[in-house]
Amino acid sequence: MVRAFARATTQNLMERITRDKVYAMTYWKEKCFGVSAEALVDLAVDLRAVGGIYGGNNRATEFLCLTLKLLQIQPEKEIILEFIKNEDHKYVRLLGAFYMRLVGKPTDVYQYLEPLLNDYRKVRYRSKDGKYALTHVDEFVHNLLTKDMFCDVALPRVPHRQALEAAGALEPRVSALEEDIVDLEEQLEQAVEEAMGREMKMDVDEDEEKPTSADGEGAAATGKRRREEGELDEASAPSHKMSAREPTHRRDQRRERRRSRSRSPPAKKEKKEKKEKKEKKESADVDPEIAEANAIRAKLGLKPLRG
Repeated sequence: MVRAFARATTQNLMERITRDKVYAMTYWKEKCFGVSAEALVDLAVDLRAVGGIYGGNNRATEFLCLTLKLLQIQPEKEIILEFIKNEDHKYVRLLGAFYMRLVGKPTDVYQYLEPLLNDYRKVRYRSKDGKYALTHVDEFVHNLLTKDMFCDVALPRVPHRQALEAAGALEPRVSALEEDIVDLEEQLEQAVEEAMGREMKMDVDEDEEKPTSADGEGAAATGKRRREEGELDEASAPSHKMSAREPTHRRDQRRERRRSRSRSPPAKKEKKEKKEKKEKKESADVDPEIAEANAIRAKLGLKPLRG
């Protein structure tokens, strides 16, 4: 008796007019009449859309028919949780979430429905005009948590999450992104520490290399200064020092050339003397008459005769 009364009370969570539209559906008469919780799972797997009342004749969707059947048979909480945790069939998950939103406690609603906000799979929603619209699992669950009327069913009122947290009934919600943010922050901190370590190591290496480079520069400057001083000394040294540095055989050659020049007469003077001797010899051998004729011819600018 109590069980039957509880079933009747649970059915009343869906309005009378909506229930009548569900009872008038052929799908309800053929598939949902006398079905058990185990058999209802197979029907839920075959779902291809979610929604409430659609079309000009105000027909109920298969999703709404199965929801009313769950309200009638009132399956155990573990079965509904298996519906919600089912990741292979998204419409089975949404059916369990919708039923949990209707009959569950506020703490159970937030506890079991909020994890579904991380499910971004696409689902089809049948609107009132009978057309299908694209939505997502997280959008469907968000509407369950925030709206008072969804899929043409009035949803029981649940307190705000902040009120339940203040009363200590719920723990603060931990977003799935917070773990990623924490991991990202740790990676950034590690990268910054590694970069700072590399910079410090580079600074130490530069400090160690600076004295060596300074010594090298000092040695180069000293060598340059010494070379410049050596060039100045060479330029300012007397000529006899430079000659003293020359090899001995070169000095001997120079001295020999000087002696030969001082001993031998000039080449022009020697040539002139040879020419005069030759003329005297020729004049002594020539006949006097020829000599006289040659003298006259010389005055006239003619060539001399040869005797």
